[in-house]
Amino acid sequence: MSKNAFYEQVGVAMTCRSYEEYEKMFELNLEQFKGEKVLDVAAGASSFTTSAYHKGYDAYAVDPLYNLSVEEMRKHGEEEIQEASRKLKKGARTLLWDSYNTLEEHDKIRRDSFSLFMEQYTQNEKEQRFFHGALPHLPFSDHTFSLLLCNHFLFLYDKQFNFEFHVKALKEMIRITKKGGEIRIYPLVGFNHEIYPYLNNLIETLENDHVKIKLLPTTFRFMPKATEMLVIYKK
Repeated sequence: MSKNAFYEQVGVAMTCRSYEEYEKMFELNLEQFKGEKVLDVAAGASSFTTSAYHKGYDAYAVDPLYNLSVEEMRKHGEEEIQEASRKLKKGARTLLWDSYNTLEEHDKIRRDSFSLFMEQYTQNEKEQRFFHGALPHLPFSDHTFSLLLCNHFLFLYDKQFNFEFHVKALKEMIRITKKGGEIRIYPLVGFNHEIYPYLNNLIETLENDHVKIKLLPTTFRFMPKATEMLVIYKK
């Protein structure tokens, strides 16, 4: 980990974010996707899928952790929240707190989100919303989802996953996106606060007659340079 990184991370952390955070990160209004399938990729223990489902949207999530039992997931999530709080406290001065105000408020959102996620996770055998799978190979058919979301995984871990992985991961997400559908990814920075260095190369590699790619502003503020999301439109 670079000495300039604000957050000391080994391996991939469990994401645990709320529906409201997704709205800000992705400038999201799900009403335009009413009746369509929505997928949260590398979703971790975020409560987006649960909240969206309760609001009447056809939402699903996929993550490598979804092979854990209920008790294993509960234990892992509680440990991750505590560890994340410790790291954020250490690097608090390097962050923007516009979207949280305080570390205590941030931690409460994490705990509430995790609790809501666990409510649905315990019912997954009955109402399957969570699928075990990992990029760059997802367990879904071509043209399945109208909206894919991915937060705090791609680009953030640029030191652990190389350019080839990012290309394969995005091609896989494009594969399972319906024609006319969208993929939204946030943030575009790594743990060192810098924009993914190969972003332009990635866009040039992927953009073609079937895909249009844009960088669009987002209102979510936490990491200083994380002011945009990547949006891929499948024609």
